[in-house]
Amino acid sequence: MSTLLEVKDLKTYFYTTNGIVPSVDGVSFALEAGQTTALVGESGCGKSVTSFSIMQLVSAPGKIVGGEILFKGKDLTGLSDREMRKIRGNEISMIFQEPLTSLNPILKIGAQLDEILLLHQTISKKEAKIKSIEMLKKVGIPRAEQVYDMHPHELSGGMRQRVMIAMALSCNPSLLIADEPTTALDVTIQAQILRLMKNLKNEIETSILLITHDLGVVAELADKVIVMYAGQVVEEADVISLYADPKHPYTMGLIQSTPKIDAEVDTLNSIQGNVPTPSNKPSGCYFHPRCPFAMERCKSQMPELETNEQNGNKVRCWLHAEQKEG
Repeated sequence: MSTLLEVKDLKTYFYTTNGIVPSVDGVSFALEAGQTTALVGESGCGKSVTSFSIMQLVSAPGKIVGGEILFKGKDLTGLSDREMRKIRGNEISMIFQEPLTSLNPILKIGAQLDEILLLHQTISKKEAKIKSIEMLKKVGIPRAEQVYDMHPHELSGGMRQRVMIAMALSCNPSLLIADEPTTALDVTIQAQILRLMKNLKNEIETSILLITHDLGVVAELADKVIVMYAGQVVEEADVISLYADPKHPYTMGLIQSTPKIDAEVDTLNSIQGNVPTPSNKPSGCYFHPRCPFAMERCKSQMPELETNEQNGNKVRCWLHAEQKEG
C-alpha cells in the first residue's frame, strides 16, 4: 500500500489573552491508501484540531506553527487558500460532528449537493441534479427526489447525517475525514451509519480518518488506531493488537471503561481525573497524575514515542522504555 497522508511533527497552537495554548503538540502518523485509521481519545485530546489542521480550517486565534501535512506527497501547509479550495471537498472531504449546524438551514438539500459538484466538476446543472439524487439514493435515503427539495430541518438526525455523507463522497475523494460521525444518533441509527460508511468505503475506494472517542465505533470500522492524549500520540497499533494487548496505561483505561455486552457488572471502570487543559499540562508524562503505574521518572521526564521493531506498533511510556533498556 502507498502512503496517502503523512502528518509529521504537527504543532497547532492557539494564541489567547492568557498566553500560548499548544492544542496539538508534535503529532506524527501516516495513513495508507484504502485504510481506515482512527484517532481516539477523550474530549480535549486534540483529535478534532488535528483534523481541522489537515483540512487547513484552523482560524485565528489558532495557527499551525510547525510540522508538515503531506497529502499525496504535497505539503498542505504551504498551499494558498485558493489551492486548498480545489482539494477540500474534492480530494479530501470531511463529515463534521453535528450535521444540523454543518448544513445551511436556508438552502435546500439539493442546492447544497449541487454546489459541491458544480464547484469541482465540469458538469451542467441538470447533470449535477441527477448525480445529487443518485448520491442520496446511494446513502440509503428513501424518496430521494423529494428529499432533494427539502430543507435540513425537515429531516431527522440520521437522515441529515446520510446527506452529509452523500455530500462528502459526491466527488469520490481519496480521503474522507469523519469527525464523530455517530455523535447524537441513537444506537440503531449509529449501526446503520457505520455499515453505510464501511460499504461506501469499499465501493468508492476511499481512505477514512475517523475521529472518535467511541471504541465500539473503532472496532467496527478501523484498521489502525492512533490514541491521543493531551495533544500527543501515546500509542499506535493495528486494531487487533490494540484490543488484545494495549500497551499504554491510558489505552488500557479507555478499553476497560468501555461497556461489554456479555459482561454483567454493577459499575463501569473509569479513568480517574480529567484531561489536563492545553494551557496547564503537568511536567513529565502528561498522563502521570491519572496513571496507576506512575513512577518518579514519569513526573519529570517526557517519554519518547518508541516503535516496536517486530510489528511497527508505537507507545509513549516509561514502563516499556525501561523494559527495552533492561
